[in-house]
Amino acid sequence: MIAGMFPVDMTGLSHSVTTGRIDRVEDSVRRGELLRASQEFESYFLSYLMKVMRETVPKGELSANPMGDMYYSFYDEEIGKRAAQAGGIGLSAYVLDAVARNEDLTPSPAAAPLF
Repeated sequence: MIAGMFPVDMTGLSHSVTTGRIDRVEDSVRRGELLRASQEFESYFLSYLMKVMRETVPKGELSANPMGDMYYSFYDEEIGKRAAQAGGIGLSAYVLDAVARNEDLTPSPAAAPLF
């Protein structure tokens, strides 16, 4: 009886609610992709840093042959990955913060200020 007296069009409301949910899901997916990409970047940076630092050390028996070099390259890569996943040196958070500022995204908790 009351519904007949006050007809309400709910199609626009449900569309805006659905669109808002989709936007939130897309934002969270985008944040997840950015987090993964920033961690991969930090991982690559740390691996490269390890490789360059290792070049300053005199070669020993293990690194004197090509298999030793391959071992150390895998080792450096794994150290870089694990360091980045554990929080790294803050490069990942800095990248996320910079992207959030440039794209007007809400910074995630991982992108807390460094100072």
